[in-house]
Amino acid sequence: MSPRTVRVLWTFASLVVAASVSTDVYADARVFERGRDAETGEIPQPREHRYVDLTAFLQPGLLLRFADDGPLVNDTDELVLHRARIGVDASPVWWARLKLEADLAEGSFQLTDAFVELRPHPAVHLTLGRMPAPFLLAYRFHESNLGFVDRPLYTPLAEQRAFLSMFAPRDLGVRVSGRVGDLEPGAHTPVFEYALAAMTRPERRAMRPEDGSEWIYTGRVAFHPLGIADGEAYEGDLARNTVPRVAVGGGVYTGCELDWSRAFTADVELRWQGLYVSGAYVWSKNGPAADRQLGYGRCGGGATGDRTVSAGSHAQVAYVLPELLFPVRGQALEVMARFDWVQPEAPFDPDRRLRGGTTSHPDYVVPNTLDGPRGPERNRWSFGLTWHASMSTPMRVQLVYQHHREAEDVAGLVGQTRNDVLWLQITAGI
Repeated sequence: MSPRTVRVLWTFASLVVAASVSTDVYADARVFERGRDAETGEIPQPREHRYVDLTAFLQPGLLLRFADDGPLVNDTDELVLHRARIGVDASPVWWARLKLEADLAEGSFQLTDAFVELRPHPAVHLTLGRMPAPFLLAYRFHESNLGFVDRPLYTPLAEQRAFLSMFAPRDLGVRVSGRVGDLEPGAHTPVFEYALAAMTRPERRAMRPEDGSEWIYTGRVAFHPLGIADGEAYEGDLARNTVPRVAVGGGVYTGCELDWSRAFTADVELRWQGLYVSGAYVWSKNGPAADRQLGYGRCGGGATGDRTVSAGSHAQVAYVLPELLFPVRGQALEVMARFDWVQPEAPFDPDRRLRGGTTSHPDYVVPNTLDGPRGPERNRWSFGLTWHASMSTPMRVQLVYQHHREAEDVAGLVGQTRNDVLWLQITAGI
């Protein structure tokens, strides 16, 4: 047995034991609550309900890389602490909620969420602070509730990839959102959902303090024809919805990072009897903005300059095995597969508006990195198995194999490069 095999088996066994031992330890994070009936568990007067929750989760893991030797390829196996979050989620009065969360995985205090949500009516919520911009479907799910160990390939991921970096996980700003329709649990009537936001990034203000280019504006809508799904916070169907719950959504984005980016996205979700299916497409045109165009002061260098397009998509399916196949009470076993694709940058071509110019385009530049913002067009297949050691808390062990394939040549590499990952991860939280 090879050293690598021994390391995988030892780590997997350790994570399984840790999850088994911890299932009952992380049972309740609510430190204060008022307004809930102690016997029935119901909330008779919603406007009298108050609570304070402590939140925390860790995501340690082992990455085994199966890669060809090369100057641009990372072939190092490593133990990682993917995320280490602590926070507070509270509702001091019925019409307000506050959330504060920080990540300690890098050894320093990094603020992730910090917002106050005012919710006088389900149709009108006003949120101020640091939070995800309402645009991509992938950002609707908190990191502790992702189906896979990471989001689709077209979203940035810390130090591991920088594709489509304009779509950062969180920004600082104000958001107006709401839902219109019957929001009672079990309702089967249509629900319309919307969100509008004006966000800013302090690092942009430091680069261009005089022109206001740090602002981004986003909007998102979604339609739930058969009502809101049970367990919608998780990227899957652990709730095993007995009625097919469909959501069709889309969004628009405009912002200035290195260039003025104008983007749209469209997506769909289905949850039914343990089956979860989702798909999304995002497209962005990037280039200069003329002076004061849409409020941007010569974003990207003025009225002249290169114009590019960026795009990405994913299709994902997951299935929670029925109790007949996994008869363990309070636990679940989930199988998953996902295909995702990203085109970080291609020269704009009026004859190929969605895909951009090919290698024969006069403005085409050969990528010189695998994971940077100007990396190659790439697709990825991911196959995963998740053991949910607890259905009430984020406590699971996951094994995922990721197969990457570059769709264009990269400077410094000869031909196709093997760059696969076997990712073993535990999520343990309250």
